[in-house]
Formats: sequence, structure tokens, C-alpha cells
Amino acid sequence: MKWQYILVTVILILMVCTAACTDDETPAPEVRSPANPGQALVAIGDITGNGIQGGLIDTITFKVGLAPGEKSVNMENLSIVYADAVRSETLKPVVGLRGDPPQGSWGVIEVKNEEGIVNNQLEYDEEFVIRINPKAPLVPRQFIMIVVEPPSGKPLTLRRVAPSTILEGNNILAAL
Repeated sequence: MKWQYILVTVILILMVCTAACTDDETPAPEVRSPANPGQALVAIGDITGNGIQGGLIDTITFKVGLAPGEKSVNMENLSIVYADAVRSETLKPVVGLRGDPPQGSWGVIEVKNEEGIVNNQLEYDEEFVIRINPKAPLVPRQFIMIVVEPPSGKPLTLRRVAPSTILEGNNILAAL
């Protein structure tokens, strides 16, 4: 009879350990692009394109943060240039800097880890989620370049290629 109690105890301990191991996983931190000397901004995580019916991408979303050692960046003075194999265009910020951009524009759609009063300064651990909306949509396998130029320091250059099959919703643009 004693061995049955030991068996039941071992099974209960295994169940508790297994339940603790299969609970919610903590997400891995997003990868930051390396900062070149003099660069004020770095890209954080994936760059995604919003797929629309017909296999095209109409908007591109990416996240930026401060490069190591940078104090802050005034996002109101940011310049964003979009280029593909056919055209290049300087995108205009949306009025007030925040909001979903119309064609030919860019906007901040979210600020993560924002501390203090709401402002357009990128500081410390803050991350600005930027969405751009070029005038022409991306097609499959199209190479693009996005240059994000802060008021001071070297620009952040993002080189990506659209996936060979574009689905509705988020599509990850592959790094080159």
C-alpha cells in the first residue's frame, strides 16, 4: 500500500512541474539593428507591410528607437525618403505627426514605453512605431529602401524586399 502513495505523489509532482513549464512564455526581446558611428536611430524588430487584396502592399510599418549613447531625437524634424526600383519620394508627416498616413505621407501610429507628457521627442527606452504610405503599392519581390533622417546624426537606412507571395494583413519584409 505504501508504494501506491509514493506513485501518486510522484505523478502529482510531475503534473505540477509540467503545468509550470507549459504556461505562458515570455516573449524574446525584439532585435535592434546595429548602430553605425554617428547614427541617432536604430530599427527595432520586423518591418511589415500591410497586404491588400490583389497581392500588393500599401503601407509599411517599422519601429525605431535611440542608438546607444543618444540622448533624444525630435521626431517633428524627421525626414523620410522612400525609394523602389522605379521611383523615390520624400514622404510628408501627417498633421500633428501622429496618426494613420494617407498616400505620400508618414505618421507615428504608436509610442511604446512613453514616459512623462505626450510629446514628439524620442527618449531613452521609448519606441516610435512609424507607418509610411508610399504613393505606389509594393508588388511581390520588389526591393525598397527607406531612409529615416533625423535632424542631426547619420540617417537610418532600411533595405528590404517584399515577399514573393503577399497575403492580406501583415507581411514581413525580408532584410537584404
